[in-house]
Amino acid sequence: MEFRHLEYFLAVVEEGSFTGAAGRLYMVQSSLSAALLGLERELRTDLFIRGRRGAELTDAGRAFLGPARAALAEAGRARDAVAEVVGLLRGSVRIAAVAVPGSVDVVETIRRFATEHPGVDIHLVPVGAQQMVDLVADGQVDFAITPRVDRLNPGLHFEPLISAPVVLICPSGHKLAGAREIDVCEVVDEAIIDLPRGWHARALFDRMLEERCLARRVRLEVNEWLSVLTMVQRGLGVSYGPRACIDPDIFCGIDVATLTGAPVWELGVVTRDEALRGAAGRAFLSAYLEQCRGGSR
Repeated sequence: MEFRHLEYFLAVVEEGSFTGAAGRLYMVQSSLSAALLGLERELRTDLFIRGRRGAELTDAGRAFLGPARAALAEAGRARDAVAEVVGLLRGSVRIAAVAVPGSVDVVETIRRFATEHPGVDIHLVPVGAQQMVDLVADGQVDFAITPRVDRLNPGLHFEPLISAPVVLICPSGHKLAGAREIDVCEVVDEAIIDLPRGWHARALFDRMLEERCLARRVRLEVNEWLSVLTMVQRGLGVSYGPRACIDPDIFCGIDVATLTGAPVWELGVVTRDEALRGAAGRAFLSAYLEQCRGGSR
């Protein structure tokens, strides 16, 4: 069994199909399939159920998944240890991130880091906040840039980068646009463009209503922050969210109103124990935090 076979196996699991995995690995699909068939023959069992919907794991495949990830992680740590001794920085960095304000945008760090360390591969994984925390806990990403979640797994650390009050987001010219200290009861009858359950801003807004025993009807949910702002901009309704995540240069035609007793939304970095990250991950995280501190200054 070769490490490349483990990489091929995990690529199919993560992409959900041989076609997607082949594209990610820059391989011909027939070569990928042949390599994994060889692995299955060596293990004397099928790892995948191959069908029209893609590739699903068999019971044996699910049993193989954890050890495969652990073996590749150990190999990566071994390479990192050697690279640190000889003064090189190689390997890969995997980051889970949501859309963030410009002051803590990870793209600038990626640009600089890729120039300074061309031997490091960088992977940016966009997923929901709770999924990000799970990916960090499982060691599938080096760290996550995410809103604070209510429950943080043991062994994880949240370092806040931004704290901002939740505000009401209105089209310019709306009767509430620019108002100060609005009681949330004045909002419930408005056409509200909601974020889905599971988003931290939605949880904070719902909690405000629950504390006042206010009920509302959810008419429209949008699972993408920029789309929410675009809909508000075009006058479809009002919404809510952290003030720090509204760029007035991009979204002209939007105004905000402050809410009485508004909760604070936090964005930060979730990491595991320092010893569990590779050299490349530690170096990238250090560069990113330094960039954020410079931006805040």
